[in-house]
Amino acid sequence: MEQKLDQAPVQADEHRIFMRKNYAFFGGASALYALFYAFCLYRNASGITWPFFVAGTLVYFYLCTRRSGVPWKKDSIFYLVSILLLGVSIFLTDNVVINNITKAGIFLLSVSMMLHQYLDDSRWNLSKYLLSLGQGFLETIASLACPVGDGNAWLKVQGKNGKGAKSRYVLLGILILCPLLVIILALLASADLVFRELFIHLFDYVEPIDIFMVCFMIVTMFFASYSFIAMLNRRVIKEECVEKRDQEPVLAITITSVLAFVYLIFCGIQIVYLFLRKSGLPDGQSYASYARQGFFQLLAVCVINLAIVLVCLSFFWESRVLKGILTVISLCTYCMVASSAYRMLLYIGAYRLTFLRVLVLWALAVIAVMLAGILCNIFRAGFPLFRYLTAVVTVFYIVLAFAKPDYWIARYDMEYVDRESGMELTAEQREEFYEDFLYLSGLSADAVPVLASEENYKFLCNQTDSMKRYFTRMEERAEESGVRTFNLSRYLARRALEKVQDRTVS
Repeated sequence: MEQKLDQAPVQADEHRIFMRKNYAFFGGASALYALFYAFCLYRNASGITWPFFVAGTLVYFYLCTRRSGVPWKKDSIFYLVSILLLGVSIFLTDNVVINNITKAGIFLLSVSMMLHQYLDDSRWNLSKYLLSLGQGFLETIASLACPVGDGNAWLKVQGKNGKGAKSRYVLLGILILCPLLVIILALLASADLVFRELFIHLFDYVEPIDIFMVCFMIVTMFFASYSFIAMLNRRVIKEECVEKRDQEPVLAITITSVLAFVYLIFCGIQIVYLFLRKSGLPDGQSYASYARQGFFQLLAVCVINLAIVLVCLSFFWESRVLKGILTVISLCTYCMVASSAYRMLLYIGAYRLTFLRVLVLWALAVIAVMLAGILCNIFRAGFPLFRYLTAVVTVFYIVLAFAKPDYWIARYDMEYVDRESGMELTAEQREEFYEDFLYLSGLSADAVPVLASEENYKFLCNQTDSMKRYFTRMEERAEESGVRTFNLSRYLARRALEKVQDRTVS
């Protein structure tokens, strides 16, 4: 044990020396990557440069691992393909929520891939993965001084060898020049009107805030990327997975047995009242109102059950009784998933689709497949649960990201719109039709091909001013797209609007 502790600082020093010797490569690669990052993503939330940025990120990681002497693992192909597909999906859709989740997914998958590359994670459990992700983030922040320290050490070595003395003075001169130049230009601009006009005209096409933000993005990404690679090369995250299942299972059995009993009663009620409809409901309660409620609560209980089972599998000793109870809870969770999904489908049938309702159905499907892996892990301790859960969430989310939910929401809801304006309907008949045009006006450009179709465009414009403003906003967003910010969904929206407007005019 003492020998390992003595070796740790020695290894850290070796990795630090390695980074400083190779600063020209790692620093140069990080600087180029930071420039590429700013070019691709500045004021570009969902443009066509996103797939190129993602591909460039993977190339940068590959070059750094190769330079570090880390062999590329064949099973990383899942991470590579998933990250690339998520990058492509960003410029195919205009849904802000989907794109923001996609960007978070790209980040987490990229970090997970690099941890997998540098470390032997074959024996890691779920808690070890989560702790390593958190530690990697914190250690990267702690390494933010490495680019400066390593760069200074590299320049000193180059100066001693007579190779980098002039470069050091050039960099120092640039650092001194930048603030001095700002002061001098401000004084000269205030001293002479002609010089001030000439100076102002230089910014007719480039805003000072743009220059500042681009520089900020470059500097931030340079420090972040270099520090992340330095953290990985320092091997601060330990590969050893300490077994933490050291808690008395009686505690877990006491809690989960009561929950399992409650869940069995609840699932019995679902089967009798909801699925089979064999018994009568309480007075004043109709079957429709009974079925169209509780799906969000059930979704929350399903998530809680997942957490309970994972905690029990991670921290408590193996116990046949506990395994049996966790199996019951998992099977009851399947019943709750089915109940929640059935209620949601009935609710959608009555009140139509929204993005949140689509997410609920998606989440229930993900939970159902995740439960299969958890059941395997209950009876087989060596089951790679984290990889399974990562694969399930990633694959399901890729499907969601490419599905363009707003398109299908608009298509489904418009099928229930009453286009016969003069038709007299009773209150019960009116409930069958969809009239929430305000919600439709909040959808992304993904929905425009449906809403701006020949049978819908004129009708929607006549219904509410919010739809007129929606179509105008979609036109403006499409016109703002340039070479970097081209988005396929906005392009298709513009074509659909141009097509229907030409027909309307003619």
